Amino acid sequence: MVNTKIKVYVFIFITVLMSKPVYAVSTHNMFIITLSILSYAKWNTPTPALCVIDNPNYAVQFNQAIRLQGYHYKISSIRLNELDKSSCNAIFLSTFSPQEEQKIIHSQRQDPPLSFSSTNQACEIGSAFCLYTRNNNTSFKVNLDSLSQSKVRVDPRVLLLAKAAEQ
Repeated sequence: MVNTKIKVYVFIFITVLMSKPVYAVSTHNMFIITLSILSYAKWNTPTPALCVIDNPNYAVQFNQAIRLQGYHYKISSIRLNELDKSSCNAIFLSTFSPQEEQKIIHSQRQDPPLSFSSTNQACEIGSAFCLYTRNNNTSFKVNLDSLSQSKVRVDPRVLLLAKAAEQ
């Protein structure tokens, strides 16, 4: 009897060690939420380009999310100094302060692209969409001033989703 219990415990221990961790909420949610928001935008191209600025690891994560979810976006990892030469419909900023985001967005010669940030929780200046994690849930806020400057039309239901997330 004792030998059987030991075998069961050893089996459970080995199973736990060999299994991959399973999380209800993963870091990929930030990427999937961004892609979902992009799907609510009206684009003038069949394959919008999302440029991830100064964070190649995030570009890899976005490409993995696209493969898993079946979205049709072109993801590019670019350096900030390449932004003016790039054809970005949307940009993802993850290494800048809100003030730096504001400067980057306003420095665009053409209409500013739709902008996303993972480091701007207040979302008062800078990016149009600000993603953050609270209680292991990824959510977002909307900066209406930045959104209106981007000239990209986003379905108003996204605003309702952001409002619901804040409650």
